[in-house]
Amino acid sequence: MHVTVLITVYNRERFIADAIDSVIAQDYPDWDILVVDDGSTDQTVEVVKSRIWDDRISLIQMKHGGCGAATAIGIEHARGPVVTELGSDDKLLSDSLSTVMPSFESNSRLGYVWTNWVDSTADKGTGDFLPDNLTLFEAAVLGRWTAPAERFFRKEFYLQSDGLDTSIKYAVDLQLALLIGKTGCDTLHIPKVTYWRRIHPHRISNEHHAEQLEACRLLRRKFSLENPALTELYLVEIEKERDTLEKERDALSGELTDIKNCYGYKFMRLYGPVVDQALPDGTRRGEFKRSVLALLRGRRRGSVNSSPHA
Repeated sequence: MHVTVLITVYNRERFIADAIDSVIAQDYPDWDILVVDDGSTDQTVEVVKSRIWDDRISLIQMKHGGCGAATAIGIEHARGPVVTELGSDDKLLSDSLSTVMPSFESNSRLGYVWTNWVDSTADKGTGDFLPDNLTLFEAAVLGRWTAPAERFFRKEFYLQSDGLDTSIKYAVDLQLALLIGKTGCDTLHIPKVTYWRRIHPHRISNEHHAEQLEACRLLRRKFSLENPALTELYLVEIEKERDTLEKERDALSGELTDIKNCYGYKFMRLYGPVVDQALPDGTRRGEFKRSVLALLRGRRRGSVNSSPHA
């Protein structure tokens, strides 16, 4: 069975070649790669074109419109009956496709599959099984399941849905899970690592974290309103989340107060730029800088705790 590996990309000239090469290295032969460039302004397109000697790789260029619009165009033009998404800064493990595709071949009702991943820091993530007695759609609406790193879906079920709302630029993975889960198709979690995530400061989840969270809230609210019973459960979950956030906020406030009271913080506020230039991160001198700051903070806390007037 054929699978299209969809890569939407925006300004990833440093990483896009690794993503493409990881698909070429698959031990499953029946695939194509569709790269949708979302108006990159760097050399991303040139890097992709350098690999189009393989006719299984194709490129669509569009005006910058966001991840949602790029994904919708990619799905529309996908050749395969099954589509999987690959982040432009990530890689597939060599047996990724061969691990998942047999499940689609054996079950025509299977519409959505997710797996586990490993980070470039060697930390392993799990996609998690669905909570007991909840469908993919219900779990996603209630926030009891999050879209993991690698997702496969059958295009047939996507076409049965209303399609992506491209005005919502972020949390596209969650929106896809909601759309396809809503069709009532079969879903499957394969608890095996098939995906490698590159951790770096410019990941979308880092640079647009607030927008991602807001998009998730918008999507969950939007889809919950279609079912009164689900709306009630959604409101209960929102109350729980609010209570948790308030506790975390109080804890963070105390931690920030503690940091601001330490000598190291006050010193770095005054002399930080000079110290950073003399003791750069990633060097032995930089490690010394962190050790000194940790010591200063520790002494501050110790003096406060031991003071008879505390």
